[in-house]
Amino acid sequence: MQQQTVSISRIQLGANPRRFFDDGELEQLVDSIRKVGLLQPIVVRESAGGVFELVAGERRLRAWKQIHGDDSEIPVTIHQADLDIELAALVENTLRADMSPTEEAAAAYALVMRLHGDVDEACRRLAWRPEFLKRRLALMAACPEVRQALNERKILLGHAELLASIPKERQEKALKAVLAHNIPVSELKTQLANYAQELATAIFDKGECGTCPYNSDQQSSLFSEAINTGRCTNPQCFAEKTHEALELRAKALEQGGKYPVVRLVSAEQEGTYTTVDASTVGDEQIVACRSCAHFGATVSESPATLGEVTEGICFDLSCNAGKVEAYRKARAVTPPPAPAPLVDTEDEEEQTSAGTATAVPSPTVSAASGKAAAPAGIRPSSALIEYRRAAWNLAAQKYLVQADVAKADAVLAVAVATHNVGNARVTDAVKAVLSTDHPTVADVWAVVDPAAASDTRHDRVRKALAYAICQALSVENFRTVVIHGLGVELHHTWKIDSEFLGLLTKGDLKTLADEIGVPQTPGMFSGKKADCITEFLAAEGKGFAFAGIVPEVMKL
Repeated sequence: MQQQTVSISRIQLGANPRRFFDDGELEQLVDSIRKVGLLQPIVVRESAGGVFELVAGERRLRAWKQIHGDDSEIPVTIHQADLDIELAALVENTLRADMSPTEEAAAAYALVMRLHGDVDEACRRLAWRPEFLKRRLALMAACPEVRQALNERKILLGHAELLASIPKERQEKALKAVLAHNIPVSELKTQLANYAQELATAIFDKGECGTCPYNSDQQSSLFSEAINTGRCTNPQCFAEKTHEALELRAKALEQGGKYPVVRLVSAEQEGTYTTVDASTVGDEQIVACRSCAHFGATVSESPATLGEVTEGICFDLSCNAGKVEAYRKARAVTPPPAPAPLVDTEDEEEQTSAGTATAVPSPTVSAASGKAAAPAGIRPSSALIEYRRAAWNLAAQKYLVQADVAKADAVLAVAVATHNVGNARVTDAVKAVLSTDHPTVADVWAVVDPAAASDTRHDRVRKALAYAICQALSVENFRTVVIHGLGVELHHTWKIDSEFLGLLTKGDLKTLADEIGVPQTPGMFSGKKADCITEFLAAEGKGFAFAGIVPEVMKL
């Protein structure tokens, strides 16, 4: 390394990490050189053609030119040709107090890239602590406008660190507000904290959030200025992940097959749907509602109830209003049930477990005739109503499988005419027959088209669709289309068995025995219900036949 003087005209600027030169500081340096001279030569490296490349000392070069002009000679220290200019310039400038943090950050980032990401080696060359290097590198998350503002001393380092913690596309807008309103660092921190999302409220998997640069826990380890821990400073990403989680919940409900409709709903959509259950439409109607195309569940998008699932929802308010009113009128004209007789504890528990609290009253004597009045009929529980409908559905299915396809066409025609084809059961039927998860209209028509009668799936699809529609019909429509229209009879596919009897109370069993004429033995209904059922079924082996008998409670 040599020291000599070189003409300023032969010096060209090198890769200086400094981008901003304060005019006031430059004037102080000019005044110092005028009074005491250049105490430290600039550093150059000889290049081709007698040209020298500036390594360090651009401020001194500028001040010298201002005093002595472009044709003067300046004291220089000439380094060897293989000198790492970028590293030398960086070290030279970082030893001085007036290089901005973002200028240090840009130069340090370039060095780390040249070292193929070796942060430890970069720290060794720069004589920086690892924590300091990481803090400087973290500033590279600031957008160019923020870094320029810090370079020009328009904002403080605290401003830059806080702005670097939010997405770049929002930094420029926030910077303009800081400059326009002279917002202090403390106020900016408060504003950004209000803008951030609480990670504790997230309904999505936060596994990736642990190392995310928008996690305030990460930011607090990098910056001297950071918002409270446990926050996400990227609301857009937070919102996208939240929406994905909500859609996953909705999809899981759809795949469960329990609900024809599952929707994401916000507070603004309240009033476009309502809950529906047996208490509002009755035991029989709720069975039909569960197969309706407008029955389903909701997943809440509202902040107060985010992610909550509400099941048993009707999305057809006009239909629901009609069913509720019909049930209200039916209850108004139905006389209250007779009071239940006293029963032992065991019998009472059995009645409760069967889903009904109605027992058969003891026969009363008519004053006019002196004969015992006919016993009251069996009032079905919700479980028995569902069992009954399932039995009728099976009867319809077996009938359609065995009948000519024209019968299925009749059901389809009724469904189309009454707009009762939009239900999940129809879709499931097509999926099963066509073996596809995404059947299209073209797929279905290609099979049910009369020209495709030779296709082995032709009859199967038509019958499957008809059966699916039968399942979705209301009780009233099922009677009209299936029982009266097609002439389906339950006794061809169903017979009294232990499953059916298990849905009845001991009082119901006695009523049923009286109704169908089952031979009764002394004490037949005084023991446990399981024993009653065993003795009831044993009657068939003693000359009594259950075949062809359909009790009133099993009729629609």
